Amino acid sequence: MLEFAAGQFATEYQTPEGTALWAIFNRADVVARMETASDLGQPALAPIEDILLAELGGVITRDRYKQMAGRMVRQVMEAHGFEHEASDIRLNSVPFYKASRYRRRDLTGLYLFKSSSDPRLICLTATRKGEAMPAPETGRWVYVNFLTSNLKAQVGYSFDLNTAAREVATRGYVLHQVPRMLRAG
Repeated sequence: MLEFAAGQFATEYQTPEGTALWAIFNRADVVARMETASDLGQPALAPIEDILLAELGGVITRDRYKQMAGRMVRQVMEAHGFEHEASDIRLNSVPFYKASRYRRRDLTGLYLFKSSSDPRLICLTATRKGEAMPAPETGRWVYVNFLTSNLKAQVGYSFDLNTAAREVATRGYVLHQVPRMLRAG
């Protein structure tokens, strides 16, 4: 088991509940759930809320323990090859109403934007800010998501993710017109 770098949560970590929380996050079944949620684009804490409530009870509803849980999840996920992707993802649940999302470090992915005036025109970039993107002729670029699945790229948008990633690495962006799947009869 990893050693928890408690930092500002040293007092809470020294309690029986704090050490139990760290032990829960390091269990193989819990790590597998957090990895699966992350692979599906969900916050890592989402699938383990019931486990935490069942094993720790009301202590996990205290703000300091929820904050410490967030730090613990980050350390566990980073140790398993993930990196922090986004904070404050809404869960609308108990005990957590917001949590962070993680993605695999070695994952090939591109940020996908759609044109507000032509939803079939997409632009792919290496950054969420999209600073290398050309200005659209009409409308504006609207961020859609971080695309990491080559299957979704091929089926949903008709392009090869690995080829697009190589082109983005050289030019900074890729413009792609998604073909129509069905035509009016």
